[in-house]
Amino acid sequence: MVEYVQIISVEDDDDLIVAFGLASDSVTTLILLRTPKFEVFLPEEDRGVSVGDANSSNEDNELLVAVEWRDRVVQIVSTKRRYELDIHAIDPADIKLAKKVLRKMNFDRRFEIKGG
Repeated sequence: MVEYVQIISVEDDDDLIVAFGLASDSVTTLILLRTPKFEVFLPEEDRGVSVGDANSSNEDNELLVAVEWRDRVVQIVSTKRRYELDIHAIDPADIKLAKKVLRKMNFDRRFEIKGG
Protein backbone atom coordinates (compact mmCIF):
# COMPACT_ATOMS: atom_id res chain seq x y z
CA MET A 1 0.00 0.00 0.00
CA VAL A 2 1.35 3.43 -0.94
CA GLU A 3 1.24 5.97 1.88
CA TYR A 4 0.90 9.67 1.20
CA VAL A 5 3.63 11.96 2.59
CA GLN A 6 2.68 15.49 3.57
CA ILE A 7 6.02 16.67 4.89
CA ILE A 8 9.67 15.63 5.04
CA SER A 9 11.70 16.82 8.00
CA VAL A 10 15.50 16.58 8.07
CA GLU A 11 18.12 16.99 10.79
CA ASP A 12 21.84 17.08 10.01
CA ASP A 13 23.66 17.36 13.33
CA ASP A 14 24.89 14.75 15.83
CA ASP A 15 21.71 12.88 14.93
CA LEU A 16 21.07 12.35 11.22
CA ILE A 17 17.30 12.16 10.72
CA VAL A 18 14.97 11.96 7.75
CA ALA A 19 11.34 11.86 8.87
CA PHE A 20 8.34 11.38 6.58
CA GLY A 21 5.06 12.80 7.92
CA LEU A 22 2.38 10.33 6.80
CA ALA A 23 -1.41 10.54 6.49
CA SER A 24 -3.58 13.58 6.14
CA ASP A 25 -2.73 14.94 9.59
CA SER A 26 0.97 13.97 9.63
CA VAL A 27 0.49 12.40 13.06
CA THR A 28 2.20 9.22 11.94
CA THR A 29 5.86 9.70 11.10
CA LEU A 30 8.28 7.22 9.57
CA ILE A 31 11.70 8.06 10.98
CA LEU A 32 15.13 7.12 9.61
CA LEU A 33 17.72 7.83 12.32
CA ARG A 34 21.45 7.39 12.65
CA THR A 35 23.81 8.74 15.31
CA PRO A 36 27.36 8.00 14.09
CA LYS A 37 28.91 9.72 17.13
CA PHE A 38 27.56 7.06 19.50
CA GLU A 39 27.30 4.11 17.12
CA VAL A 40 30.79 2.90 17.97
CA PHE A 41 29.44 1.78 21.35
CA LEU A 42 26.89 -0.55 19.72
CA PRO A 43 27.48 -4.17 18.69
CA GLU A 44 28.27 -4.46 14.98
CA GLU A 45 24.88 -6.03 14.18
CA ASP A 46 23.01 -3.06 15.70
CA ARG A 47 24.84 -0.37 13.71
CA GLY A 48 23.16 1.41 10.84
CA VAL A 49 20.05 3.48 10.20
CA SER A 50 17.16 2.72 12.54
CA VAL A 51 13.69 2.70 11.00
CA GLY A 52 10.61 3.33 13.09
CA ASP A 53 7.90 5.65 14.25
CA ALA A 54 6.97 7.30 17.53
CA ASN A 55 5.53 3.98 18.74
CA SER A 56 8.66 1.94 18.00
CA SER A 57 10.65 0.62 20.92
CA ASN A 58 14.41 0.18 21.06
CA GLU A 59 13.78 -3.56 21.20
CA ASP A 60 12.35 -3.57 17.65
CA ASN A 61 15.82 -3.03 16.08
CA GLU A 62 14.50 -2.42 12.57
CA LEU A 63 17.38 -1.34 10.29
CA LEU A 64 17.40 0.24 6.86
CA VAL A 65 18.31 -2.10 3.98
CA ALA A 66 17.53 0.00 0.88
CA VAL A 67 16.06 3.26 -0.36
CA GLU A 68 14.87 3.66 -3.94
CA TRP A 69 13.81 7.06 -5.25
CA ARG A 70 11.48 6.87 -8.23
CA ASP A 71 9.34 9.45 -9.95
CA ARG A 72 7.66 11.01 -6.89
CA VAL A 73 7.65 7.73 -4.95
CA VAL A 74 10.26 6.49 -2.52
CA GLN A 75 10.49 2.85 -1.49
CA ILE A 76 12.08 2.12 1.88
CA VAL A 77 13.07 -1.44 2.72
CA SER A 78 13.99 -2.37 6.28
CA THR A 79 14.91 -5.61 7.96
CA LYS A 80 11.22 -6.02 8.88
CA ARG A 81 9.05 -4.16 6.35
CA ARG A 82 8.72 -2.43 3.00
CA TYR A 83 7.28 1.08 2.74
CA GLU A 84 5.97 2.77 -0.43
CA LEU A 85 5.73 6.54 0.07
CA ASP A 86 4.04 8.97 -2.30
CA ILE A 87 6.11 12.18 -2.19
CA HIS A 88 4.46 14.05 -5.09
CA ALA A 89 3.35 16.89 -2.77
CA ILE A 90 6.84 17.46 -1.36
CA ASP A 91 8.94 20.42 -2.52
CA PRO A 92 11.85 19.22 -4.71
CA ALA A 93 14.30 21.19 -2.50
CA ASP A 94 13.15 19.17 0.55
CA ILE A 95 13.59 15.92 -1.40
CA LYS A 96 17.09 17.00 -2.44
CA LEU A 97 17.99 17.73 1.20
CA ALA A 98 16.60 14.36 2.36
CA LYS A 99 18.68 12.59 -0.29
CA LYS A 100 21.79 14.47 0.86
CA VAL A 101 21.30 13.43 4.48
CA LEU A 102 20.59 9.82 3.47
CA ARG A 103 23.87 9.73 1.54
CA LYS A 104 25.61 11.07 4.64
CA MET A 105 23.95 8.32 6.72
CA ASN A 106 25.36 5.76 4.31
CA PHE A 107 29.04 6.60 4.97
CA ASP A 108 29.79 2.90 5.51
CA ARG A 109 27.46 1.55 2.78
CA ARG A 110 25.22 -0.33 5.22
CA PHE A 111 22.24 0.16 2.92
CA GLU A 112 21.60 0.49 -0.79
CA ILE A 113 20.53 3.77 -2.41
CA LYS A 114 18.98 3.77 -5.88
CA GLY A 115 17.93 6.82 -7.85
CA GLY A 116 19.31 9.20 -5.25
